[in-house]
Amino acid sequence: MGPTGPTGPQGIPGGVGPQGEIGPTGPAGEVPQDSFASFLNTQYPMSSGTQIILLPDVTDTTGNITQPDVTKIGLAPGYYLISYKVSCIFRQASYMQVTPSYNGTPHLETGIYFATSTEGSSACGSAHLIVRAPTATQFSLTFTSSSSVTDGEINVTVLKLNRPL
Repeated sequence: MGPTGPTGPQGIPGGVGPQGEIGPTGPAGEVPQDSFASFLNTQYPMSSGTQIILLPDVTDTTGNITQPDVTKIGLAPGYYLISYKVSCIFRQASYMQVTPSYNGTPHLETGIYFATSTEGSSACGSAHLIVRAPTATQFSLTFTSSSSVTDGEINVTVLKLNRPL
C-alpha cells in the first residue's frame, strides 16, 4: 500500500432528519400559598416595661403565622417581612421606645424611638424588617417609656417570604 493522499473537498450537507418524539411531561409544580397575617390594638393604654397586646385582624390560614398568646406572634421556620407602627398620646414630656424581640433576643436596631416636648404630644413611629427564623420563633413588641400613655394604636403586618432557609 502506498502513502495516503490529500483529503478531498467536503461534501454538501444532507437534509434535516425527522423530529423525534416529545418526551413525557412531568407533574405541574404547585406554587405555595402566601402566608400573611395582621394584628392591631386601638385606644390602648400602655405602661412602661410591658409587652404590647396584639389582637388578630387577618389570620393566617396556612399555620405559618400563629398567636400563642395576646403578646406574641408565632413564626414557623422561614423568612418574614414584618412591618409595625405604634402611636400614642403623652400628656407630659416623655419618650416612647418600642423594641421587637425574636429568635430569643430583643433587637434595638429595628426598634422605634420618639421623644416628646415639655407639654407632651402625640408620638408615632414605624419600622420594617426581615426576620430570618431558622427555627420556630416568637415575635413580640415591648413598650418602654418614662410615663404611661393613652390612646395607643398598634398595627403589625407579617408576610412569609417564599425563600428557603
